[in-house]
Amino acid sequence: MKGNNEESQIHSNYKKAADLIYLSGALGIGILIWKSDTLDNGLKIFIASTSLGFVFILGYFVSKGIEWIKYVLAVLLFFGIAGLPFIFQNLKNDLILGIVNVA
Repeated sequence: MKGNNEESQIHSNYKKAADLIYLSGALGIGILIWKSDTLDNGLKIFIASTSLGFVFILGYFVSKGIEWIKYVLAVLLFFGIAGLPFIFQNLKNDLILGIVNVA
């Protein structure tokens, strides 16, 4: 965020990106509902809730136009690329879930 005068002038691409991040969080909630049988203990529920909360917080920061969030997203992109073998394994195990995870 730059200053008080420029606070209300957030570029429309930030809003679009935030909407996509919120959509990703909504898909995550849908997956949790669909695959609720995997949440069989408290730790798994905590991890899923924390992950979804993190996604929605990222969306909030992007929608506010905070400049440093792009560096956080760049680091997360690196982790996502490093996790490609797990994504391919997920595609082999459950095709529909894997496609939704990639989306």
